[in-house]
Amino acid sequence: MLIKNIFFSLFVLLSLAIGTLPLAGITQDKELKELDIIQSNLDTQKEWITYRHDQAVAICYSQFWMQRCMDKARVQFLKESKVVRDQEIALHDRQRYVNEVIKDEQDQQRLAEYQSPQKVKERAENRANFEEKQRLRAERITELEERRKDADKRAQENRKTSPLD
Repeated sequence: MLIKNIFFSLFVLLSLAIGTLPLAGITQDKELKELDIIQSNLDTQKEWITYRHDQAVAICYSQFWMQRCMDKARVQFLKESKVVRDQEIALHDRQRYVNEVIKDEQDQQRLAEYQSPQKVKERAENRANFEEKQRLRAERITELEERRKDADKRAQENRKTSPLD
């Protein structure tokens, strides 16, 4: 019994330790998907509102008081559109907030990764390798300049020792 309790408590601690960070991203992703579904529903509602308005306008052309009928249809269209627009505004505010939370989490992860000891060590090694390469390049350049200065002198020495002269 005691072993089961210890095993259970270890399992709970591990699941809490491992599961807290990724779950935040998963829940945000799920919420974004839900918000996308809501947005598609609102788009469908807007399309239906437009369809009903177009139908009402078509009917208005067959009536004697056409302008009055079209004004009523327009007022009805604006009322229905306002309801959907208000819902969209709230939805977009929530989407912006969720995206901001996701971006903040990603920024924190990048910062933590950037400040990790392994990355700091890697950057220091890269910097040392770069400085070593720069030093070797400078040595090669100075050696090449010295050889160019001595080129005439070596050419004359080679001519003197040539068996063809």
